[in-house]
Amino acid sequence: MISPWFIVFLLFGLYPLLYGLYLSFTNYVGFNFAHLKLVGFDNYKNVFTDSDAMYALGRTLFISIIYVPLSTVIGLMLSLLLNRKVRGLGIFRTLFYLPSIVPVVSIGLIFRFMFAKQDGIINNILMFMHLPKVDWLGYDHATLSLFIMMLWGAGGGILINLAGLKGISKELYEASSIDGATAYKRFMNITLPLMTPVIFFNIVMGLIGSLQMYIQPILLTGSKLLDAPIRPNYFLAVHAFQQIFSFQRFAYGMALLWVMFIVILLITLVIFTTSKYWVYYETDQEG
Repeated sequence: MISPWFIVFLLFGLYPLLYGLYLSFTNYVGFNFAHLKLVGFDNYKNVFTDSDAMYALGRTLFISIIYVPLSTVIGLMLSLLLNRKVRGLGIFRTLFYLPSIVPVVSIGLIFRFMFAKQDGIINNILMFMHLPKVDWLGYDHATLSLFIMMLWGAGGGILINLAGLKGISKELYEASSIDGATAYKRFMNITLPLMTPVIFFNIVMGLIGSLQMYIQPILLTGSKLLDAPIRPNYFLAVHAFQQIFSFQRFAYGMALLWVMFIVILLITLVIFTTSKYWVYYETDQEG
């Protein structure tokens, strides 16, 4: 029954993955199959001596360290608000979740228009308020603009957070209220500990996504469509794309992507290892 899926996975998943790993150890530049030869770890050594690659890796980690906690906190706060019984709750939930299902290309183009220096909506509002224009897509504000665009869709985890909140027993809140616990204490001692498995999941998925970020900075601050973005938004995935498709350094680009995979794997392992100190499960499993 699973053979159709398994065959497709082997042909279009596992085989390209392993073949890309093999190419990362060769001198492949796109047109030299007849003269393909192994070069060992030369491409991987070049990654760590390439100043652009190290800069891109540093910017990627910087963005991820700031974006992932912010988006996680914002998503949790929105979920707490949307977990209350208010009139028109369904409409509010739809409005807050809607940005996360809008195609990323549309989001990038919309925010590029909003942040435009000359005719952008935001600068027109600033002019109306007699405030100076801001070069939102320039060198000094490009990263801030990217943060704003990404955090606009921070409600993507609302459904998961709401499911976690609904899974918390109301009896715990009722018992704590009888004991005189304030809303803050109920949040810190009941809601937050029982939501740590959901928070853990959102952090891991958010890190994996942010470390692979590619299309957002290009759409927002690229000089032309699919051109490299402005320097502050130059990330590792962008650098790999440029090496492969702009300079035909296919083997080196594959090495960059595998370095990215190793970085994601190591960070994920660290999070999983430390989770036992801060993730709380109602039913502790012995093993």
